[in-house]
Amino acid sequence: MLFEILTIIAIAIVLPELFIASALVVLPSDEFPIDKNANYIFNALHSSMRQWGSSLNHNGMSFFPAHMPVGTELYHGTGTPDPVEVMEWLAFEPEHALNFAWIMPDEPAVNSPDNHHSQSMKWLLDSDLARALMQQTPNTAPDPFSKRVHDNLQHPLRHTGPPPKMETGWLHTYVMKRDLRLIYIDGQSAAKSSKGTLDSQDFVFDIDVKETPWLDRNRALQMCKIAKEEWNGHIDGFVRMEHGFELILCDFKSNADMIRVERAMPNLYRDQADITMAKFWFLKAITARYHGIGTKRILLDYSRMVSAFAYAIDLFSHRTDLPRLKDISKDDRAQIFADLKKSIIHDDYEPLAQWTDWQAVADMIVTRYSDTLHELAYSPFYKSKKHIEVEINLLLRPFIDHDHRNTTLEIQRCASHFMPTNYTSSTASAAVSTITDRICSTLCIAAEQQSLDEARRNLQDLVEYLAWTSWKECRGCRRDELCFTAICMYDSKFCLSSSGISLRFKTHP
Repeated sequence: MLFEILTIIAIAIVLPELFIASALVVLPSDEFPIDKNANYIFNALHSSMRQWGSSLNHNGMSFFPAHMPVGTELYHGTGTPDPVEVMEWLAFEPEHALNFAWIMPDEPAVNSPDNHHSQSMKWLLDSDLARALMQQTPNTAPDPFSKRVHDNLQHPLRHTGPPPKMETGWLHTYVMKRDLRLIYIDGQSAAKSSKGTLDSQDFVFDIDVKETPWLDRNRALQMCKIAKEEWNGHIDGFVRMEHGFELILCDFKSNADMIRVERAMPNLYRDQADITMAKFWFLKAITARYHGIGTKRILLDYSRMVSAFAYAIDLFSHRTDLPRLKDISKDDRAQIFADLKKSIIHDDYEPLAQWTDWQAVADMIVTRYSDTLHELAYSPFYKSKKHIEVEINLLLRPFIDHDHRNTTLEIQRCASHFMPTNYTSSTASAAVSTITDRICSTLCIAAEQQSLDEARRNLQDLVEYLAWTSWKECRGCRRDELCFTAICMYDSKFCLSSSGISLRFKTHP
């Protein structure tokens, strides 16, 4: 009860903007409390355009209007040196694009109406081709759909006889010739799986995938059709992630110039050790983007974020810790889609310089509290209530007026510490406000608890509620290793070196 009272007082007195934000956030029901899923929204902000958090929370539920500056360079791997003119994929890293730099058997011309992105689709759906590729490239993974051969879907004719010899293709480098307006779909929204990674596209965009749910080209074409016809051409493409970030560019000819084309290097691998080394360097390129893609290749408009977490929808009805949208009602789907359209087409455009970077605010909060909260909650170092109280008071010291102690005002100062002076009320601002208040209120309550066990329970409940991805990072990987986790929904987490897997890793429980 004390927690709820302090929380209400602190929010009402200190952060009246939160109530304004809640009123302005477009929700199907005004009674839906934004703080119900504030932790999920906060984590979506913190993990946006980051490989690490987006891999761990791979079922993305949020959409962000995005801006890609003119002059941004991206990469495309293909079986032809000819420039692309139609809808295709671009990778943010050249190593990612090189996965697709192969000349496939009987591949149609790149801009032919018959080209259904065969260089990736055959790789995904034909196990013989997949095995052939695995023998020649370090960058690919085993066929993830080999278990689907007995379903009722139509599949390409399977290759018979010895695996075909694959020839290396070309790596294209494209530069964007104008500023692009994009939609970033968070989580592992490019991962073709049945785990829910595609829910935000297939159900919110109402994509027709009844016959070929795994053929991503059909999905991309339908999304580009929505961008052109329903959003009046206000969106040029879609940013997604699997093992690396990618851009679905709806019209290459209008938006991108090919500035360089290079033939991919033939395989020179002498033995399995060479292949392992090459695989390691591919993963190294991908994991380098664990905490951001670098520079300003993408700018997100966090204030116009549209998230399924902000609606009165039961996203966890499948008795799992992973949110799903597969049972979303037609009305809820229409509401989210309509709100997304409003975030794209509107009159009150703000200059990029005025966009509030809510991810930067989330970063300040996480870096200040992450290690300390986990230590206070779980570390055996704290053996008495007095010890924890001293530590909390040191953490809250900047917000305490020693001559006039006032818990409510201390929570106020703590909770508003990282909030911008001026900002537009939004789903993002409401979630961040709720999280900072929860942290500061819990710290004050824990400091006033009578016993160590009571204080610990409050702090552990807070850590479980926040569920920050910083607490799942590998600890202790050597300089010649990388922390390898769910890059494409792998279940393992370990330190990986170029010579193999080291099981010597440390991570928080």
